[in-house]
Amino acid sequence: MVVSPWLFAIVIVGAALVCPALMWLGRRGIGPGCAVCSPRRDEGETLEELKTRQRALTRHIDELELHRVAEPAGQTHD
Repeated sequence: MVVSPWLFAIVIVGAALVCPALMWLGRRGIGPGCAVCSPRRDEGETLEELKTRQRALTRHIDELELHRVAEPAGQTHD
């Protein structure tokens, strides 16, 4: 199969433009697993309460990552 040089160039330029655009959108909270709304914040929540919740989430993520690393390769939970 022979590809036209112009078609090949258009595909390359398109990919070169799409990649940074998707990265930019990802940083703006648009993408898989991202919400296009403001982060949840309870009315009257203080900065200290927000930091406490953030630390709890960080600990939970660390525990999940340790659990994932500790599993032998090839085993999954069903």
